[in-house]
Amino acid sequence: MAPFKLSILAVMGLTLAACQEEAGSDPMFPPIGGARHVMMPDAGMPTDLTPTDPTDDRSTAALTNAVNDALNATSDSAVVSPVSPVAPNSGAGIASDSGVLNLAEQSQAEQLRLREADAAALAAAAAQRVVIQPGQMPEVVSGVNIITFARETTNAVGARVHRRPSIRRTNSSSQCRKFSSTDDAQRNFLANGGPQDDPLNLDPDGDGFACRWSPEAYRALVLN
Repeated sequence: MAPFKLSILAVMGLTLAACQEEAGSDPMFPPIGGARHVMMPDAGMPTDLTPTDPTDDRSTAALTNAVNDALNATSDSAVVSPVSPVAPNSGAGIASDSGVLNLAEQSQAEQLRLREADAAALAAAAAQRVVIQPGQMPEVVSGVNIITFARETTNAVGARVHRRPSIRRTNSSSQCRKFSSTDDAQRNFLANGGPQDDPLNLDPDGDGFACRWSPEAYRALVLN
């Protein structure tokens, strides 16, 4: 009987220990005797997060050596191109065909020289200028066109076409001298009844042309 009781007590003890371990693994069933403390292994301070002392002589010397090496490598690889001397601008070819001056390439002296040359050329052109005064404008008779009249006629100068009285009260030569040109005389003649009538005796031979006016120049015109 005693061995049987010992067996039962042993089984109960094992069961109680298993329940206690299972209860400790779930937050809803804390272990008997309170929460257990979890111990983490000591890993020590991280070495790569330790700030570097800016006053460390070894860091300063290393940085200085690195900068010097970089400067020496740059100076050795750089190629210096020789600078060609620039000849002074004489001003030739600055003025373009359009007359626009490139002031960025001109000196003040060159600009002054060009202004003086332009002023001299302008003065020379003004000295050669010829002023023509307008003369007396020809008399314009409304409704009279001597060019049209000349091209509509076919008879020659001096060939009688119209009748004239044998006795005239005015002299033809004196009347014709009142006009500055034969064109003006013909205009006045046509405006005062000509060529059929001739009150001023401008066309004594009756050819229809006053004061020896000739229509040939107007007949020879080629009109397009």
